[in-house]
Amino acid sequence: MRQYGQKNGFSLVELLIYIAIFAVISIFLVAILTTFTRIQVQQTASNEVNHQISFISSVVKQMVQNSSLVDMTDGVTTSTIDLRMSSSSADPTLIYASGTVVYLEQGSSSPVALTNSNVNVTNFSATKYESPGGASIVQVNMSLAYNNPSPASQFSQSLQIAAARISAATFDSSLYPASSTSLDLGSAANPWGNGYFGGNLNVSGQVNSGSGVSGATALKANGNVGFSTAAQGLILKSSGGTCFLVGVNASGTLTTTVATCP
Repeated sequence: MRQYGQKNGFSLVELLIYIAIFAVISIFLVAILTTFTRIQVQQTASNEVNHQISFISSVVKQMVQNSSLVDMTDGVTTSTIDLRMSSSSADPTLIYASGTVVYLEQGSSSPVALTNSNVNVTNFSATKYESPGGASIVQVNMSLAYNNPSPASQFSQSLQIAAARISAATFDSSLYPASSTSLDLGSAANPWGNGYFGGNLNVSGQVNSGSGVSGATALKANGNVGFSTAAQGLILKSSGGTCFLVGVNASGTLTTTVATCP
């Protein structure tokens, strides 16, 4: 028979069992919370690094594609991408790493940081490759790391990209050879057609005019050399150092007048 008036409560054994169950549940909850926090921190680090490395890649590709000339030595790895641009305000355009930051510098403007303090740039290098047909390909290797001392947030990413510039038929910048006097424009078997120049033509070697003309003479022509007006002619320098303009009068007689030496 149940006795009324007695107070019911937990025995010591029941209390110990409840405490043990609560402790086990707490351990599981803490472990789950810790794992979730670590994953969230790593995801934040990953998103930041990938976002900034993607942004650098986009800038490099756009600048290379819009450039007039990739002004880098073919096959040589360097820490700076040097681009010539058609706009004087953006010429030259440099992309380089200094310390732990990647910078974009255009013309005389101050450098602009392409990365912020959330990441450190641990590697940035570029190599230009020339291919037949006028294509310049810039290969870029870069590595970024999340800037946080916490071991749980350590994350780094490396990426290799290639940006190409295809030379157009109309050039919008000066055209230079990779090294002086080592490259030709056309050949005897594959010559260019007509050439038109609005300025001076300076030639340090021999000038030949007409087919089948060769030899050591500085200027040889297999054809006529004409002058468009009577005031023009051939300037010759005498042994005494005086220069004379050789022309022709109305009756076809050669005339000479003192002229300024070229």
